Amino acid sequence: MASTDNQNNSFFEKLKDTYRLVVLDDETLQEVRSYKLSLLNLYLFFSSIIVLTAILILCLFFFTPLKRLVPGYGDINDHPKFIELNKQFSNLEKELDIQEEYINGFKKMLSDGNKSPEIENILSQKHNEHQGHSHDNAEKTPENLNNKEIGMTINQPADLNLKHFHFTIPLKGSISAGYEAENKHFGVDILAPKNSPIKSITDGVVINSDWNLETGNTIAIQHKNNLITVFKHNSVLLKNEGDFVKSGEAIAIIGNSGTLSDGPHMHFELWYDGRPLNPQEFFNFEG
Repeated sequence: MASTDNQNNSFFEKLKDTYRLVVLDDETLQEVRSYKLSLLNLYLFFSSIIVLTAILILCLFFFTPLKRLVPGYGDINDHPKFIELNKQFSNLEKELDIQEEYINGFKKMLSDGNKSPEIENILSQKHNEHQGHSHDNAEKTPENLNNKEIGMTINQPADLNLKHFHFTIPLKGSISAGYEAENKHFGVDILAPKNSPIKSITDGVVINSDWNLETGNTIAIQHKNNLITVFKHNSVLLKNEGDFVKSGEAIAIIGNSGTLSDGPHMHFELWYDGRPLNPQEFFNFEG
C-alpha cells in the first residue's frame, strides 16, 4: 500500500518537474528563444484546447443550421418554417370553411323556391303601405312613371316575364366583363367612378350583408316573385341583414374588396327562381 502511494506521489512530482525548451540557430547554435515548461503545463494547455474546440463545435451544431445534419436531432414540428407554414395552412382552412359555409347557405337560399314567411310579410307590409299612399296620388302608376323612379310592380304574378317589370338601374358605367355562365361568371362587372353609390333595383329585404375572402363586402337582396340581386366587391355596405330597402335606395359603395377583384367595380348578379339571368337583358348600364 505504501509503495503504491509513493508511486502516485512520484508521478505527480514528475508532472511538476520543470524543463526548459531551447530554440537554437541551426548554423551558429546561438540560443534564439527558450521556454520553461512542465508536463502539467503541457497537459493543461492541450486539455484547454480540446475543451474549447469541443465547445465551439457544439455551439455550431446547436445555434446554426448545421444541427439539421445531426441524425434524429429535434422534431420537425419545432422547426420555425414548419410552424409558420402550419399557421398559414390553419388560416387557409378557416377561410375555406367560412367560404364553404357562405356558399352552401347562399345555394340553399337560391334553390329554395319559397321565401321565408318573415321576408314575405315584410315585403307585403311595405307594399300595403305604398298602396295606401298611392290612393292620394292616383296618377302615379307603373304605366306613366319613368323606370328610374319606380320599382318592380310587386303584385304581378311570379311567372310573369321579368322584362315587363320596371327596375332602377343599380349603377351606370362601362361593362368590363359580361355574363358568362359557362365560365361560372353569373353576373356583369361595371366600372364607375370611385365612391359611386350602388342602388337597389326595386323594393326588397337584405338577406345577406357580410364580407368573405373572395368577393369582399357582399350584399344580397330578396325581392318579390323570388327575385334575388347580389352585389360584390363593395368598399362599404350601407345596409344590414334584415333591413327593408326601397327601389333606388343606396345599399353600398363601389369598391375593390376581395381576392377576385382587380380594380374598383361592381359585380352584379340577378337570380330568378334559383336561376342566374344575364343582367344586360334587363338593364342598360351604359345608357
